[in-house]
Amino acid sequence: MDEKDISILELLQKDARMPLKEIGEKVGLAAPTVHERIQGMMRQNVIAGFTTLVDPKKVNLDITAFIMLYFKTGGSLGDPKVVELINSIKDIQECFHLAGDEDLIIKLRTRNMTTLEDIILKLSKSGHFSRTKTIIALSTVKETVSLNLGHFVEKPAREKGEKPRQQIVETGAV
Repeated sequence: MDEKDISILELLQKDARMPLKEIGEKVGLAAPTVHERIQGMMRQNVIAGFTTLVDPKKVNLDITAFIMLYFKTGGSLGDPKVVELINSIKDIQECFHLAGDEDLIIKLRTRNMTTLEDIILKLSKSGHFSRTKTIIALSTVKETVSLNLGHFVEKPAREKGEKPRQQIVETGAV
């Protein structure tokens, strides 16, 4: 992958329906070349898929919650029943295995407090966890599925063995 591929990915993250011609104009490539590059990134699984972002509030998913899960002694993510349980709860959007006190954290979106309570009970009664801890989001400050791709191309000066360039900041003071 080169800087053109990164530019294409950045544009697709903003609008996956952007016409190939428009992408090409922005990155300095012909539309067929953009198409070939996208297809190549799909074959390499750099692009894992395309999806539609839905506003949760518009589809009555009013509760966003995070549930920390603590395995019982001897429990682990290696148990396929744990993975099956997590995958069976459709309101769970994300699940991460953690380092630290908590073992897993899940992010979910659900209709109301009753459905949230049902999910917590299902997890608690599964026999896999010693306890849960739930945090309910009051509002969302930032949420994105876009990745910062600048790290892929630009390496910090210290990684290249160079001295960092000094920045000059104009303050307008005379």
